[in-house]
Amino acid sequence: MISDWDQSGIHLFSALAEDVAAFAAVDAPGTEVVFERLAVTEQQIAGHQLPTAPPEASDNRSFTGTSTTQAEALPPDVLAAVLREAIEARRDDTVLARLLQREEQQRRGLLQRLGFDEPPRTS
Repeated sequence: MISDWDQSGIHLFSALAEDVAAFAAVDAPGTEVVFERLAVTEQQIAGHQLPTAPPEASDNRSFTGTSTTQAEALPPDVLAAVLREAIEARRDDTVLARLLQREEQQRRGLLQRLGFDEPPRTS
């Protein structure tokens, strides 16, 4: 999950994890639900020297951090790399290959139904 490093972002993460786990327990018993904070983390704040601000004094939710950082502070290329790595680490290449093969078969079938023996050429 990606969220701000502040009271609201931490609360959002835990609330979403609890809700999805509760839904899964009802709709898909035995399914393991794992949530991981991908960004923003304390390590990213330090490593990328992200701008910080003091925590909101009016927000009473628990927060162990001493400063807050908005998710937008993480450079887009860094965020894209974090997401790419997370997806690739969890992707089943065998399942992906089967899906891509099925997609290609369906595409060819649709083109044949539309009267194209070969894919239309674009110039």
